[in-house]
Amino acid sequence: MAAISSETISGIRLFNGLNQHDLERIAQRLELRDFAAGDVILARSEPAQELYVILSGRIRVELLDRSGQILNLTELGIGNVIGERAILTDEKRSADVRAITEVQAARLTRQHFEELLEGMPLLYANLSRILAAQLGSWAHRHQREESEHREVITNIIGWQLLPEFGEFPGTSQWVRLLNQRLQHLAGSRSHVLILGEPGTWKDLAARLIHFHSTGDRPVLFLDCASPPPVMGEECSASDSAQQNSLLLGLAQEAALFGHAPEGAMYARRVRRGMIELAAGGDIILRNIDCLSSAVQEELVEFMETGHFTRRGETKLRSAQVRIIATCGKPLQPLVESGKFNAVLFKKLSGETLELVPLRERKKDIPVIARSLLKSLNAKHHKQVRRLSQDALNRLVDHDWPLNASELYQVVSRAVVVCNDDEIQPEHISLQGHPFGDGRFNLLTLPAVENLARDPRFPRLLRWLTVPLFLGVTLYTLFGPPQHNAANLVAWTIGWPALLLTAFLFARGWCSFCPMEAIGEYLGVSSRVVRDPAPWLRRWGPSLSFAALVVILLLEQATGMFSYAGATGVLLSGILCATVSADLVIGRRGWCKFLCPLGRIVSLVSRISPLEMHSNHNVCLSRCRVDDCIKEKGCPMGLHPSGVDSSDHCVLCLNCVRSCPHRSMQLDLRNPTWGGFNRARRGFREALFSTTLVGVVIAAKGTPLVAGRPLEIFSRTIWSVQDYLLALAIVAGFTLLACLASATVRGTGWRAVFTTSGLAYLPLAVAGLFMIFFRALVEGGAQIVPLLVQALGLDNVLNAATLTPELGTLRLLIYPLLLLAALFSWVILAKLQRQDGLPSRALFAHRLLILAAAAVFIVIL
Repeated sequence: MAAISSETISGIRLFNGLNQHDLERIAQRLELRDFAAGDVILARSEPAQELYVILSGRIRVELLDRSGQILNLTELGIGNVIGERAILTDEKRSADVRAITEVQAARLTRQHFEELLEGMPLLYANLSRILAAQLGSWAHRHQREESEHREVITNIIGWQLLPEFGEFPGTSQWVRLLNQRLQHLAGSRSHVLILGEPGTWKDLAARLIHFHSTGDRPVLFLDCASPPPVMGEECSASDSAQQNSLLLGLAQEAALFGHAPEGAMYARRVRRGMIELAAGGDIILRNIDCLSSAVQEELVEFMETGHFTRRGETKLRSAQVRIIATCGKPLQPLVESGKFNAVLFKKLSGETLELVPLRERKKDIPVIARSLLKSLNAKHHKQVRRLSQDALNRLVDHDWPLNASELYQVVSRAVVVCNDDEIQPEHISLQGHPFGDGRFNLLTLPAVENLARDPRFPRLLRWLTVPLFLGVTLYTLFGPPQHNAANLVAWTIGWPALLLTAFLFARGWCSFCPMEAIGEYLGVSSRVVRDPAPWLRRWGPSLSFAALVVILLLEQATGMFSYAGATGVLLSGILCATVSADLVIGRRGWCKFLCPLGRIVSLVSRISPLEMHSNHNVCLSRCRVDDCIKEKGCPMGLHPSGVDSSDHCVLCLNCVRSCPHRSMQLDLRNPTWGGFNRARRGFREALFSTTLVGVVIAAKGTPLVAGRPLEIFSRTIWSVQDYLLALAIVAGFTLLACLASATVRGTGWRAVFTTSGLAYLPLAVAGLFMIFFRALVEGGAQIVPLLVQALGLDNVLNAATLTPELGTLRLLIYPLLLLAALFSWVILAKLQRQDGLPSRALFAHRLLILAAAAVFIVIL
């Protein structure tokens, strides 16, 4: 027997680092063995009495499964050690080790191996490192194969995740005829081709054909665009398009026809194809147009002869299978351009179904939506019984570019966010506009994206707003009753800042609102976990707007601009109401339903140039769960796909940070678009906008009508007659706006008013802003002297040198008012083109807007 030298084994990993003496000791105990190709080196079920070190050649580890199939676990070569694990565990061998080529190996008996381990700690350490590396490799391979198996299972049964229907849902004539056709096709064994736009539930039609068939027949499903991978296939992102196409074709072929061991790239075992597994039944092939040309030819041959072969075999196999193919695009142009096999198209198109898009059969939308509730309640553990008529109207009014699949996602998310037994319009998350076209996503700027993804922003701003709010409130309550610096700051800086941030940043102010922050600090930590009483959900916006009207009138009627105590009572009252309501309803409950400041902010945000929304296509195509609206997501309970159609988004940016698909977009847009968003248009919003114009006129015009001079800083306390006069002015202007909508016979005034009412919003916001801006211009210069005096720094600082000159800002008042009137004028013109606003109504509303702008110029 030939001897083994220490030099021969010095490069083997097991013996790394050993000195010459130790290597010679090991070499003396090794026996050289030669094996021919196919010889078994170690046999399963034998006691572990030896190990081998491979010196040349390659070996394979084979496992015999319960079905008698030999599975190739791995292949090893020079320097690998085999048999050591069985010695360490003292168990019988579980697999055969067979020589693939001629192999030369060094044998070491168990007795010698154990002696060497005891006398050589470094040998023991090397062995431990090898076993740890193998364990990590096995774990990685197991994880990869488990992922691949999951993909296989998903491809086979994923189609069953469609909604459960016994027939195609709907009541239109087309649906009735379709169900009759599906019943007819179920009774035949002809191949079927189903065409239709994405999301028209072609898979559902295919499944109904199968399940209406007689007999217990198997059915399998394959998405040709994403077949289960060939086992062990790894494709890097840098692979060429040609290689990716080749791998896709291999995966399609393996999925349909199967392969023998070594019969496909990286394959190590037998795979039975779906045609073989579905013998006597049906195969549903989604995206048939994605089949490679070679696989199309093989499929044609099978359909003509009924025979096929696994890849890597020559044995003919036979099966009788009906093909139900679906495609999201017309196949005839692909055939004419040579991109789809003409013979395959002819064989499939003998029975063809073309599914009509949802927008052309809107009669079916309420039926589908209602029928989804049962399965969605079970999925989300809810008890939603119905959809309100207004919610159904919103669904019917949508064009559904992604058809029934989009409808399913929208209703699913409505069920998730609904905590009552009836879905309301605010629960419906619809995309209100197309993307692109004059928008710029600010999140594409690295600096903006980094700021948006910082979990401290915008909450960090609370460290500024909370101290300022508390300081202003306390000083107005306990400071000088007149000539109070905090009072002047509240009216000349606080209110303008609130309106300006609402215009520039939508409802971003609410994300760092000091009152909500104080409520959270006092223990209101949980967000709204259930909707309040139905009456509050229904009437909350109206109550908050009524409170806003009262506050705006009281500011002038009680002289809050001049008397600090009244301002302090107002601010502390709003704070107490915020905390109390949040304790009863939940955090953000006040903000969502009752806050008068939140109401004006939400109105102004409609004409903001900033808008948060999601990429609707990403949400529908990639998102399969609703984590976005769970506790870690939106504090207002909104889904990202619905933030642009809701008044409740506070731009907290949680959705930007938590969405794994980066679906969120923070867009700069044309501010006029807010008036065209049908999803956020309603009679109540139109009433609020027109009433707000009347409130501005009443707030500053009532003293003038009563015969008193105009006051920038009101000191005169209103009488009862003044209050009644102010309310009459508010009601009168709102009535004029309603009458302007009723100028056309045969047209419902309510619909015209709902369409045109939001056009008053820019003018109303500008007028409200000017009330406080005019105060800043006329009295803001006193803020610095009053602050210096309040801080006791009269002898340290010269207030006169620090006081700014604000008088020139008067030049902005009239241009801004005219610009706001022009803003409203443009919105009306666009509404006429978009929604067919009657010409007489357009003229009447434009006349009323010009009159209101003229009054603003006089009183402001």
